[in-house]
Amino acid sequence: MAIGCVQDAVKGGLFNTGFTVYFLPVLNELHLSRAATSLPFSLSRLEAALGAPLVGYLIDRFDVRVMLVVGTLLAGLGLILLSLTHSYLLFLLVFIGPLSFGFQAGFNQATLASVNHWFRRKRGLAMAVVQTGQAIGGVVIFPLVAVAVLNLGWRIAAMLSGLVVFMLLPLVLLIRRSPESMGLLPDGEPAVPPELRQVASRPASALGEEREFTTREALRTSTFWLLAAFHGLRNIPYAGVTVHLVPLLIWKGLDEPAAAFYVGLTALATVVIRPLTGWLGDRQSKQTIGAVGVLLGAAGLVVLAYGDGVWWALVLFAVLFSFGDGINSVTWALVGDVFGRAHFATIRGWISMFQSFASMPAAVFTGWIYDRTQSYTYALLAFIVCYGASGVLLWLIPGPQRGGEAREILTIQP
Repeated sequence: MAIGCVQDAVKGGLFNTGFTVYFLPVLNELHLSRAATSLPFSLSRLEAALGAPLVGYLIDRFDVRVMLVVGTLLAGLGLILLSLTHSYLLFLLVFIGPLSFGFQAGFNQATLASVNHWFRRKRGLAMAVVQTGQAIGGVVIFPLVAVAVLNLGWRIAAMLSGLVVFMLLPLVLLIRRSPESMGLLPDGEPAVPPELRQVASRPASALGEEREFTTREALRTSTFWLLAAFHGLRNIPYAGVTVHLVPLLIWKGLDEPAAAFYVGLTALATVVIRPLTGWLGDRQSKQTIGAVGVLLGAAGLVVLAYGDGVWWALVLFAVLFSFGDGINSVTWALVGDVFGRAHFATIRGWISMFQSFASMPAAVFTGWIYDRTQSYTYALLAFIVCYGASGVLLWLIPGPQRGGEAREILTIQP
């Protein structure tokens, strides 16, 4: 879990949050519009959508360390290659190729699959702790990226970031696929007897997991499709806003250093909110916690759209918006609760595919709105609607059915 948190910190600081500070320097150097500058981010979503089911299958089929190593190597190489690009076409190819695929495959998918194997009763908190690393990266690593970009240039910042990613390789080799592979059971339960260790590499219902859906069974449930729709709607505002967050804050009257400060503040709020929602999700309804979280995220966008850019409004935005991202761990833990451990990565891959397709136009749409109106207001209004719709949808999702037997989405009590 600690290694996963470090991974997510590097990803969050260098990629998820970090690339918003690259936005204006790249735009100015390559003489692009905001829509064109946003296009690599949208195309990376397309790449993630097309590759997610395959990556999930490979994680479930082989040792998770294979994808961790491959993803880390590609992400580090992608950052270094990005620093060497001098045309928009090459920037696009590198960004949507090794860079995005590496971070998506070796960080997002593989890490959460490992956590889902290792935890059951405390799954929500465990996923939240790991994904809090993204916010920690936004607090600790993002300011360093901002300093590097603003003082050394975005190319040198990208080169140094790639070297940092390569430093993760020794850590990822220490991760193990499942507790059974070490003679253990999830959540620190008693060790597996020697006669059961031959099934160690593949967690199965014979070892006590009550809910185990194959991928095909999951795809046949309405619950799967409603969860996919929720994740798609929830991710649209996040994809559209985070890419443009520094430009958005400059639009509200801040300069670049002040905008970078509030980006870090948003990440700092998530450091608190993500584990809090994970802890609550293991004790209350994950559906309720997730629904309330995205509605609070919508409230944050209302504050940003109609606030005056004064400090207290921006602080309120940072806190409320962080709820929309902070419940991400709870809702992925809900997927694990509903469908089990054995095929989690593959099922998550399919959901991620639909999520990526839905969020793919968000960044370009946001830039296009600004290019046409010199304002982000209409884009923010669309994202508020998406957050609101996702909250209502999650609240109403029923449990899946298999073989005529209804199963409720219930929090697994400690």
